[in-house]
Amino acid sequence: MPSEDHVLSALGAVVDARDEFHSAVVRAVEEVRGILRSHGASGDDGIDRLAMELGQFAADTIDPSRLATVLATSDEVNPEIRARIEKASEILVELEGRGDELFRVAVTSGENLRDAVAGGLARAGRAFGAARTVDTAMRGQENPGFTGASAEGFPVKLWNRAEHQIAPPLVVEVSGEDLAVGGLSEFLDGGQKIVLVVDGPAPPAALVRLITPGVMVVQTDDPGDLKVLNGVEGPAIAALLPEGTARFIHDPSKGSTLAARLLVDFVPDKEPSRPIGRLTAFQQAEELRHLRDLAPATGAEKEVAEPVVPATPPDRLAAFLLHQADLSGL
Repeated sequence: MPSEDHVLSALGAVVDARDEFHSAVVRAVEEVRGILRSHGASGDDGIDRLAMELGQFAADTIDPSRLATVLATSDEVNPEIRARIEKASEILVELEGRGDELFRVAVTSGENLRDAVAGGLARAGRAFGAARTVDTAMRGQENPGFTGASAEGFPVKLWNRAEHQIAPPLVVEVSGEDLAVGGLSEFLDGGQKIVLVVDGPAPPAALVRLITPGVMVVQTDDPGDLKVLNGVEGPAIAALLPEGTARFIHDPSKGSTLAARLLVDFVPDKEPSRPIGRLTAFQQAEELRHLRDLAPATGAEKEVAEPVVPATPPDRLAAFLLHQADLSGL
């Protein structure tokens, strides 16, 4: 598998997104605890207090006025409601305690890359499901697609727009043999960041398939190049590959044209000669040709100047005589 140094570099490249999601989970832990503490609050003061305690993380899923009404009906919260809210709290506390492990996935040999990514995002996405559990519990409804603390994940297909914007980033350790990236496009929405740390021989231009106008795409063999991901507002995917593969950056912030957005630093001259994983040599070669076609024109090729040969004394004499001669009558 990839070196730990490369994985740590990849985690550092998405530190902004990691911190945003982790901070949201930490806030949610306190917010849900505050809800349980506030079960006896009533009136406008109780609603305002709940709204403040709920904060940004659950703002799109929980109605403070409705929750205050439910929780204020008696000194004791309905046991079923309390149980479901406490289950949601357990999930959030567990996710809070996982640290960077929450943002790492290792693809086992032969495993489908798309499925591994989906699983990793769904496990972290349980935070969104937990927030929704609080809302549905207060309304006495079940949570579609989510059953509380026993759920293995809250899949991306159930996330709303606000949840996509604070999506948990993911660093994926994967063998070049399993680098089939076509299925990853479905996850590139909102603020999603995915970094693939690839070990062993890999298709030379795999990520070219994912270039679209609004998605940051980085393919490199230099961990330092991954730093461009920090601060990117939209979706982004990067791959840290072995030496000899193509190097390019597609940055949507650079302009409205492909020529402005795409910087191709290196394209291998050697055509692929053998399959790698699921990709045949022909498919790998097609990706390389596609990258060459997408690469912006660099302008006319520089003309190659003729070598300058030092003038000999006879040459200099001949030039002098021609300069002095009057050839107008010829």
